[in-house]
Order: sequence, then C-alpha cells, then structure tokens
Amino acid sequence: MFYNPLQLTDEQKLVYVRLLIFLAKSDKDFSKVEEKHIEWLMRRLKLPPETLKGLSVPKDLNEVYEIIKPIDNRQVALDLIHCLWFVTSADELIADEEVEIIRKVARALKIDEDTLLRLNDFVQDEIMFLERARNILEAKTVFA
Repeated sequence: MFYNPLQLTDEQKLVYVRLLIFLAKSDKDFSKVEEKHIEWLMRRLKLPPETLKGLSVPKDLNEVYEIIKPIDNRQVALDLIHCLWFVTSADELIADEEVEIIRKVARALKIDEDTLLRLNDFVQDEIMFLERARNILEAKTVFA
C-alpha cells in the first residue's frame, strides 16, 4: 500500500495484530488470504513471527473494547479501521459478523458512519488497483 506508515508504540502494534486475528476468526473461516495479510501487516509493523506465540486474542467485544484503549488518536484509529476493512475484504467474503465488529470498533474509537463507509470505499478501490496491478504484471500475489 502506498502511504506513510504511522509511528506506533509496541502496545498499539499488538492491538492491530490481536484485533485483526479476532476479526479474521469472527466468521469461523480464517482464510489463507486473511492469514497472509496478517503476516504482511506484521512485517510492515516490524514485528517478528514469534510475537504470535502466547499472544492473547479477544474472546468477545467486551475484551476488544478493553484492548483498543492504546489507540489514542484519530490518525491511528483511522489506520486501524483501514486495516480491519482491508483484511475483511481481502478474501472477497465479507461476513456480516466482520462488518458489525468493524462498526462497533469504529464507534468506540469515535469514527462516524460516513468516515467508516468512505474508508470501506477506499479499501475496495485499493483492492481493485492491486488486483489490476497483479494481472498486468502477471504476478502471483501483490503481498510480498
């Protein structure tokens, strides 16, 4: 993706990973595409694979609300929601459970519905761009 990554604290990075795993598992279909995207995000965040060992994943939305507390500014909140939409959309099977989780997390982070929908539209455009690039370049994947 083409943007300037934010400087996140280690605690914030773990929120991203924990929440993405929770979201990917919420529809009971943790796909390879979702797994690959989480691995890609961990590389982007410069987190070693060992980070996953012993990492607790929220069991329900109450735990999600607790773990998102380190997301303490709007720019980081928007980036997190962007990542959530992206992993949800990456496998082409957007489950109602996933959308509802993203909506509730956005509300908790004080992101209005209009901004939430604009982020989703942006992600859909982003995925179409990446798919077109993959086709034109005859690549196997856009996540390397």
